[in-house]
Amino acid sequence: MNTKPLHFYQTTPEELTENILKGVDNKFQEFFDKYHPSKNEEELLTLEEALIILKCSNQTLWNWRKEGILPSYRLGNRVYLKKSDIYSNLIKQDFNG
Repeated sequence: MNTKPLHFYQTTPEELTENILKGVDNKFQEFFDKYHPSKNEEELLTLEEALIILKCSNQTLWNWRKEGILPSYRLGNRVYLKKSDIYSNLIKQDFNG
């Protein structure tokens, strides 16, 4: 039977609260960094990846591109969307109704 030594630390409730809040803050920062890239780092998405994020049909995405709601970018024979454009345009649509 493997036994591991137990370590007991005496902490005050304030220290415990501070440690918990630091852990929560770190998790929020990881989430923010993962889903909101910095302005210097533009992530390009394929149409298929954009469809997964938007949870809409191919026809709807095509209409949004055609109407200029979501700008698209062509590199060679491939079409891409900027992730930042998707999020910023969704926010604009949400507030403007």
